[in-house]
Amino acid sequence: SPVAAAAATAARFGAPPRVSFAAHSVGVLIVRAALTHPAMEPYLSRLHLFLSISGPHLGYVGGDRVGVDVDKKSRRFIGKSAAFQLGLCCTRAINPKAKCLSEITFRDAGNIEDCYLYRLAHHKNGLALFRHVVLVSSPQDKYVQRHSARLQLEGFRIKEGSRRARATMEMARAILAPVLEKATRWERGEKDKGGDDEEREGGARLTSLSRVDVHFAPGPSRVDFNQLIGRKAHIDFLETDEYVRFLIWKLRRAFL
Repeated sequence: SPVAAAAATAARFGAPPRVSFAAHSVGVLIVRAALTHPAMEPYLSRLHLFLSISGPHLGYVGGDRVGVDVDKKSRRFIGKSAAFQLGLCCTRAINPKAKCLSEITFRDAGNIEDCYLYRLAHHKNGLALFRHVVLVSSPQDKYVQRHSARLQLEGFRIKEGSRRARATMEMARAILAPVLEKATRWERGEKDKGGDDEEREGGARLTSLSRVDVHFAPGPSRVDFNQLIGRKAHIDFLETDEYVRFLIWKLRRAFL
């Protein structure tokens, strides 16, 4: 695998001084999953920047089986737009055997606690390993919910008291608690003892956490397929470079 090959290269030539990741959409979950692989062990103390662009860290709320966290009378997913449901159905129709679709919609196990994303959220190798974490989202993106991309439950709506509501809060807490602890110390101006050399030898690492909302300019008045299924802004993250230049300038400390 690429991860195993990278570990072999590090063993032969030495690990790079810093390792950073930039990922979009499901790619952010692939990065987080890679952190749990034994072959990544040589790099964990060198992780620098994680740029997460519209990633479904908390999965897709509308992915439960009917009858678990779904409005039984209307048969609608709680908190989901019709556009997103259409887009998700189209994606499943195109690739019905895609394992990742089952995982990000919590359909890969009977109990939520046994689902892959839930277990990944509670893994010890998480976002707190990075020096800088940047979570980029857009309220215009109907493919990945804003609370999932930002790991922020403010404004999050789901059936109160449901297992999914509890599991989502537990996942967010498990992912963010170590990050927020280090980010709070960062904001207070604490310094890492011993600098980078000690960090690589297991010294304390502080983490800065940034959340960025991107608002894309309106496009042509005509409605295309991507707008119809709510995917337009999700793709704009890949096709627009203005916000990237702004990020590099505004958060230049994280990119250096």
